[in-house]
Amino acid sequence: MLTNCHTLILRNLLDHGPDPPPGEQDLYLYNVAPDHLPLADGFRSRETHRFDPPPGALERYPKLIWVKCHLVVDNFCHYGPGGKPAGGLSPAEKEGYTYRRGAGIVPLMLEYAAEMEAPLNEADAHYLAHIMVEIAVDYIISAEDRSVPGTLRRARTAIAPGLMAEFEEGIAALYGRTREEITATHDAAERFYGDVDDIDFLYLDGRTRIILRKLRLPFIDENVARTRRLILDSAARIPDAMDFVRDSVEMLADRGAWAGGGAMVGEME
Repeated sequence: MLTNCHTLILRNLLDHGPDPPPGEQDLYLYNVAPDHLPLADGFRSRETHRFDPPPGALERYPKLIWVKCHLVVDNFCHYGPGGKPAGGLSPAEKEGYTYRRGAGIVPLMLEYAAEMEAPLNEADAHYLAHIMVEIAVDYIISAEDRSVPGTLRRARTAIAPGLMAEFEEGIAALYGRTREEITATHDAAERFYGDVDDIDFLYLDGRTRIILRKLRLPFIDENVARTRRLILDSAARIPDAMDFVRDSVEMLADRGAWAGGGAMVGEME
């Protein structure tokens, strides 16, 4: 899932309001780190969607468990209650929320690709449709509760310097990087999307970049406008986004089932 969904799930899980306690604002940064870091050069999703802290790292930086929380939600939304299977599945065989809802968006993806003159086979259409569900759910959340993106934005800009330093050091330890490399990613979202303070822009025009990049289409006004319509049409076919948020919170409520230090690989996209 994308940032609004992860943020709202965590906010509900922790019983936080729109403005979490200052000492816990940083939890939202850990929670979106697997998706945020790959927006910067030098990081890849296959690296950030793994949780295998080196000895002593989790004891020193216990908030790293919220990185694992992200991976748990990713696996839940892709594969369903069974989690990530050992063997590979085709996009049509995956049973998590984004793929089940994505099945109804496949015709929109095929129509869109034909209009854009972008080759797209059935399997790739299923894959892109699940990404479109993620984008549409993030848009739905931002439209229904504009405080959600604000929660993450404040976490990035208003947390205490000591908590930011701890976050950078902890994430560096988790991924075998330097603190300086983590610090350099802070403006990655701005560099990728543009104006991240404009909620209406970010969750429509900004998110078109994900689909356009996947199909190797240029970021020109005509393509952005057509992809914006695709997001809106997809959102209209997703009536139960908040049910998925609720189900995720209920699944995460049993922290003993997932919040240990055991290694985990999460679905990368």
